[in-house]
Amino acid sequence: MTDAATTTTTTTGALGALSRVKESAQHVLGQQRPMSEILDVSTYARPLSFGDATSRMQKNLNYFRINYLVFMTCVLTTFILFNPSSVVVFGGVSAAWAYVFSVRQEPLKLGDRELSHRETIMGMSALSAFVIFMLTSAGTVLFSGMGVALLAIGAHSAARVPDDLFIEDANDNKGFFSFLEPPARNGHVSSGTV
Repeated sequence: MTDAATTTTTTTGALGALSRVKESAQHVLGQQRPMSEILDVSTYARPLSFGDATSRMQKNLNYFRINYLVFMTCVLTTFILFNPSSVVVFGGVSAAWAYVFSVRQEPLKLGDRELSHRETIMGMSALSAFVIFMLTSAGTVLFSGMGVALLAIGAHSAARVPDDLFIEDANDNKGFFSFLEPPARNGHVSSGTV
């Protein structure tokens, strides 16, 4: 295989992967609830008991899961952007992942032994965690942002009265991460099992 053919194959594969990522992101973001439902002041009330609060949280977390995920992502992004050293650390870690899995053409070797894809992912994950949590303060920034986001999400989900929002979703409840199911293609509906 020539270098030109390899480059074309790599480019086509990368574009296909980006297309699938874009399609999946549009599918997930298309499941967001309107902001008018989230910010409707008339739907907030103090929970009567701890059981009432946890029941509300369970229903609201299921119903607004995409909105909460987007909110958490925005809070984490804000925390990271306001700490320049974290931007550099996460940028470096992202660049290392991109190099190992996208740019590098030959297999990764440790000594004379070629590493499998699984071993490469495990090694990169361990190295990334070590850099983020042990060598820099980026892990502290990450946990601080996540704590603020979870506190806000918990307060919102406990204070918002669910009303009858969940009647249409009662039959569709396949779990919190069901939004990650791939979108239906060519009229075929995904069954959720493989």
